[in-house]
Amino acid sequence: MAVFALALPVRAEVSIHLPEKDAVLETNLLARLALAGEPCDAPDWRVRRLFKRAEKDFQPALRALGYYRPKIEKSLEIEGDCWDASFDIDPGERATIRRRTVKVFGEASADEKLQPLLAGLPLAEGAPLDHGQYEDIKTRLRDFAAERGYFDFVLTKQELRVYPDQAAAEIDIQAESGVRYRFGKINLSEQPMDDDLVRRLAKIREGQLYDARALTALDRNLSDAGYFRRVEVRPRRDETKDGAVPIDVQLEPAKRHSWRSGIGYATDTGPRLSVGYENRYINARGHQFDAELRLSPVESGIGADYMIPGRNPHRETFNFGGTLVHENTDSAESDRVKLIASQTLKHRFWTQTRFVELLHERSLVGEDDTVATYLMPGIRLDGVKADDPLKTRSGYRVSLELRGAYEGLLSTASMLQLRAYAKGIHRLGEGGRITARVDAGTTLIDTKFDLPASLRFFAGGDNSVRGYAYKSLGPVDENGEAVGGTHLLTGSLEYEHPVVGDEWWAAAFVDAGNAFGGGGDADLEVGYGVGVRWYSPVGRLRLDIAVPEDNSRDDWRIHFGLGADL
Repeated sequence: MAVFALALPVRAEVSIHLPEKDAVLETNLLARLALAGEPCDAPDWRVRRLFKRAEKDFQPALRALGYYRPKIEKSLEIEGDCWDASFDIDPGERATIRRRTVKVFGEASADEKLQPLLAGLPLAEGAPLDHGQYEDIKTRLRDFAAERGYFDFVLTKQELRVYPDQAAAEIDIQAESGVRYRFGKINLSEQPMDDDLVRRLAKIREGQLYDARALTALDRNLSDAGYFRRVEVRPRRDETKDGAVPIDVQLEPAKRHSWRSGIGYATDTGPRLSVGYENRYINARGHQFDAELRLSPVESGIGADYMIPGRNPHRETFNFGGTLVHENTDSAESDRVKLIASQTLKHRFWTQTRFVELLHERSLVGEDDTVATYLMPGIRLDGVKADDPLKTRSGYRVSLELRGAYEGLLSTASMLQLRAYAKGIHRLGEGGRITARVDAGTTLIDTKFDLPASLRFFAGGDNSVRGYAYKSLGPVDENGEAVGGTHLLTGSLEYEHPVVGDEWWAAAFVDAGNAFGGGGDADLEVGYGVGVRWYSPVGRLRLDIAVPEDNSRDDWRIHFGLGADL
């Protein structure tokens, strides 16, 4: 049997010595040196020829970084089966920029984006010369012109003058931008949605000044709307007429009907199962419908929501929906039906929701059997800011809600309720992370017993006071059972520290609070414990062991959760 071996050529050694460590210059020198690619078994004549021309090879690498007067000493040894070349290079004084002039004439000279661009260009006066950065200046100017619609842009002057004896360089670049083009006709492909709705979603219009970022936003706006599976935006610059660029928008509709299902577990509600249905576009005006069935030992229900896009569909939506819920916690049993109409307005930070909710509920809290109906107009403000939604280093969430009812208007009693929630996260450099949370609420009403269970305040559970069961804390009756209160105050302080890389963390926390008021007794309850966090690709997995200060109910509890930090 014959055995074949593949012998790879052995690379000879080429060493370059500089007075000071400069990885960029050394890399450039080796990349330009033709000799560096020769193996040990290269013919002697070729090695000597390439060694002889090494200075010529080095010149572009040195000049690219502003070195025009180098001194090079070299040696070559050819012994046995290989050779060795050594180069001692003193690059000399590096040229610096003595003067830099960059001017753009034409309509672009008045463009608000031009001055920030010019201010951020490399190679300011006094900077070391770098030919790559000189080319980068011209590239940035061309990119700016293409992005802002100056399609007749041309560099009329591009000079780099180097004075080796003075170790100085001068840059003179001038350009003529020409006129700024505009968006021409927006051509939409055939699709089931109303053209007016699609154009409102696109947020660009014919005659608008050309901006490549607006085209990127158009793609994102249409993709995020949920009506389309694929969006392709193509400007037809070759068909420009009278300074207007036609835009083709190819749209592939998403599937109209969508089903989803889920299974999970949460400490507060136990195992849960959900089945949902979505109609992504009921009609050409973009109306949508969503329904979901949820089953769990603690809370089960079915809900449906009908959504209508507003005049500005990215900012405004109208929703009409209803839910039917059965809830059975340690403190209360409740059956309720809710109808709600709302308007949602999205601002830069805040999301504002104005709503009118009709609630009919029968609940049993302790020995209090309540049947109540409330017609409640209200408003809710939500704001979230995070540097990273899945692994937040710095961020916060704030929520405020106000609702009220009047006894003479389809309501069992008059009431006013305010709820506020805030959570903040801050990481201490590359070390640990602190999370703080506060949840507060108050209700103005003649008697708590006019309130059904869903409008009373309870504490305890994963996102309240850990160590206590879900909604198990609040004022108690003569039998010691929590019956809920008209006021709520809970808070939490938690510290996390990385233990394995940046994925596994250990945590320690203390929670405190309770529900108060309404004629019952309640004391401040405290829970504390430790936990483990795993930052998975889909979100944070949290496992806590919490101990209640009052251990008359439990000695300890496990709390489990999966989701984003905020």
